[in-house]
Amino acid sequence: MLDFFWQLPQQPPISQAEVNSGAARREIQDHHARLRDLEQQLERVTLVSQALWELLRDRSGITEDQLVDKITEVDLRDGTKDNRLSPRVVACPKCERNITTRHQRCIYCGSAVTKEHIYQ
Repeated sequence: MLDFFWQLPQQPPISQAEVNSGAARREIQDHHARLRDLEQQLERVTLVSQALWELLRDRSGITEDQLVDKITEVDLRDGTKDNRLSPRVVACPKCERNITTRHQRCIYCGSAVTKEHIYQ
């Protein structure tokens, strides 16, 4: 009988923990699926990049050393050699506030931001 009174107040937290663990399990499964999708996309981008490089090399005569030099130049545009194409800080053409190039519109006034390069 004493066991019943001990377990009674424990049931709601136990039930909530079971609900939370089920939700966490589903969230982990969703993240695993998203990760698999991203890995497939990365493999596809890598394949396309390699094919484009080979076409460029074969048709233009650009050397791999020239490609590596250009990659380094682009990487260093933000002042750090980190193998990343980092967003840069630019002034909004309308309100002149500083924003990063990762945004397509100014976060302050909503004006369209013209990007200097296709990926930035």
